Amino acid sequence: MSSFFSFIKKIPLWLWVIFALAILFLINQISAWTTNRSLFNLALDQIRTDQTQIVRDRDEWINTCEQEIQDLQRKIETNKKQQVTLRAENDKLKGRIKDLENALPNIVVPSDPDALVDSLRKHGIGSAHRRKR
Repeated sequence: MSSFFSFIKKIPLWLWVIFALAILFLINQISAWTTNRSLFNLALDQIRTDQTQIVRDRDEWINTCEQEIQDLQRKIETNKKQQVTLRAENDKLKGRIKDLENALPNIVVPSDPDALVDSLRKHGIGSAHRRKR
Protein backbone atom coordinates (compact mmCIF):
# COMPACT_ATOMS: atom_id res chain seq x y z
CA MET A 1 0.00 0.00 0.00
CA SER A 2 2.86 2.31 0.76
CA SER A 3 4.18 1.69 -2.74
CA PHE A 4 0.84 2.84 -4.13
CA PHE A 5 1.02 6.07 -2.11
CA SER A 6 4.59 6.62 -3.11
CA PHE A 7 3.56 6.14 -6.76
CA ILE A 8 0.75 8.70 -6.34
CA LYS A 9 3.15 11.18 -4.75
CA LYS A 10 5.46 10.88 -7.74
CA ILE A 11 2.71 12.01 -10.19
CA PRO A 12 3.08 15.73 -10.93
CA LEU A 13 0.29 18.19 -10.08
CA TRP A 14 -0.39 19.18 -13.69
CA LEU A 15 -1.15 15.50 -14.49
CA TRP A 16 -3.67 15.46 -11.63
CA VAL A 17 -5.30 18.59 -13.05
CA ILE A 18 -5.51 17.02 -16.52
CA PHE A 19 -6.95 13.84 -15.01
CA ALA A 20 -9.58 15.84 -13.07
CA LEU A 21 -10.45 17.87 -16.18
CA ALA A 22 -10.79 14.66 -18.20
CA ILE A 23 -13.19 13.21 -15.61
CA LEU A 24 -15.22 16.44 -15.55
CA PHE A 25 -15.28 16.45 -19.36
CA LEU A 26 -16.57 12.86 -19.44
CA ILE A 27 -19.24 13.66 -16.86
CA ASN A 28 -20.25 16.68 -18.93
CA GLN A 29 -20.44 14.56 -22.10
CA ILE A 30 -22.58 11.91 -20.40
CA SER A 31 -24.87 14.59 -18.99
CA ALA A 32 -25.18 16.26 -22.41
CA TRP A 33 -25.92 12.91 -24.05
CA THR A 34 -28.70 12.12 -21.55
CA THR A 35 -30.13 15.63 -21.90
CA ASN A 36 -30.08 15.37 -25.70
CA ARG A 37 -31.72 11.96 -25.51
CA SER A 38 -34.39 13.35 -23.20
CA LEU A 39 -35.04 16.32 -25.51
CA PHE A 40 -35.13 13.99 -28.51
CA ASN A 41 -37.73 11.82 -26.77
CA LEU A 42 -39.79 14.91 -25.92
CA ALA A 43 -39.66 16.06 -29.54
CA LEU A 44 -40.53 12.57 -30.76
CA ASP A 45 -43.52 12.42 -28.42
CA GLN A 46 -44.65 15.83 -29.66
CA ILE A 47 -44.34 14.70 -33.27
CA ARG A 48 -46.36 11.57 -32.49
CA THR A 49 -49.02 13.67 -30.79
CA ASP A 50 -49.12 16.08 -33.73
CA GLN A 51 -49.30 13.18 -36.17
CA THR A 52 -52.15 11.62 -34.21
CA GLN A 53 -54.00 14.95 -34.24
CA ILE A 54 -53.40 15.30 -37.98
CA VAL A 55 -54.75 11.80 -38.58
CA ARG A 56 -57.78 12.58 -36.39
CA ASP A 57 -58.41 15.85 -38.26
CA ARG A 58 -58.02 14.07 -41.60
CA ASP A 59 -60.50 11.35 -40.58
CA GLU A 60 -62.95 13.99 -39.40
CA TRP A 61 -62.57 15.89 -42.68
CA ILE A 62 -63.10 12.66 -44.66
CA ASN A 63 -66.26 11.91 -42.66
CA THR A 64 -67.51 15.45 -43.29
CA CYS A 65 -66.84 15.11 -47.02
CA GLU A 66 -68.59 11.73 -47.15
CA GLN A 67 -71.59 13.25 -45.36
CA GLU A 68 -71.67 16.13 -47.85
CA ILE A 69 -71.48 13.65 -50.73
CA GLN A 70 -74.43 11.70 -49.30
CA ASP A 71 -76.41 14.92 -48.84
CA LEU A 72 -75.67 15.97 -52.41
CA GLN A 73 -76.69 12.53 -53.70
CA ARG A 74 -80.00 12.81 -51.80
CA LYS A 75 -80.54 16.28 -53.28
CA ILE A 76 -79.81 14.93 -56.76
CA GLU A 77 -82.34 12.12 -56.25
CA THR A 78 -84.92 14.62 -54.97
CA ASN A 79 -84.28 16.90 -57.95
CA LYS A 80 -84.64 13.97 -60.35
CA LYS A 81 -87.98 13.03 -58.77
CA GLN A 82 -89.15 16.65 -58.98
CA GLN A 83 -87.99 16.81 -62.57
CA VAL A 84 -89.98 13.68 -63.45
CA THR A 85 -93.04 15.11 -61.69
CA LEU A 86 -92.67 18.44 -63.49
CA ARG A 87 -92.26 16.71 -66.85
CA ALA A 88 -95.41 14.68 -66.24
CA GLU A 89 -97.31 17.83 -65.26
CA ASN A 90 -95.86 19.67 -68.27
CA ASP A 91 -96.99 16.86 -70.59
CA LYS A 92 -100.43 16.90 -68.96
CA LEU A 93 -100.71 20.67 -69.46
CA LYS A 94 -99.52 20.39 -73.06
CA GLY A 95 -102.22 17.80 -73.67
CA ARG A 96 -104.82 20.07 -72.07
CA ILE A 97 -103.66 22.99 -74.24
CA LYS A 98 -103.86 20.80 -77.32
CA ASP A 99 -107.38 19.71 -76.37
CA LEU A 100 -108.41 23.35 -75.89
CA GLU A 101 -106.81 24.34 -79.20
CA ASN A 102 -108.73 21.52 -80.90
CA ALA A 103 -111.96 22.60 -79.18
CA LEU A 104 -111.47 26.28 -80.08
CA PRO A 105 -112.70 26.02 -83.70
CA ASN A 106 -115.80 24.15 -82.51
CA ILE A 107 -116.93 27.01 -80.26
CA VAL A 108 -119.72 29.01 -81.86
CA VAL A 109 -120.12 32.54 -80.60
CA PRO A 110 -123.38 34.16 -81.61
CA SER A 111 -123.03 37.60 -83.11
CA ASP A 112 -126.25 38.76 -81.46
CA PRO A 113 -125.49 40.16 -77.95
CA ASP A 114 -128.89 39.12 -76.58
CA ALA A 115 -128.36 35.54 -77.74
CA LEU A 116 -124.92 35.59 -76.10
CA VAL A 117 -126.40 36.72 -72.76
CA ASP A 118 -129.09 34.01 -72.98
CA SER A 119 -126.43 31.38 -73.72
CA LEU A 120 -124.37 32.50 -70.72
CA ARG A 121 -127.43 32.33 -68.46
CA LYS A 122 -128.16 28.80 -69.67
CA HIS A 123 -124.68 27.72 -68.63
CA GLY A 124 -125.14 29.29 -65.17
CA ILE A 125 -122.72 32.14 -65.58
CA GLY A 126 -125.29 34.84 -64.88
CA SER A 127 -125.62 38.28 -66.30
CA ALA A 128 -122.86 40.42 -67.66
CA HIS A 129 -123.17 42.71 -64.62
CA ARG A 130 -122.29 41.35 -61.18
CA ARG A 131 -125.11 40.77 -58.83
CA LYS A 132 -124.87 41.84 -55.22
CA ARG A 133 -125.37 38.92 -52.91
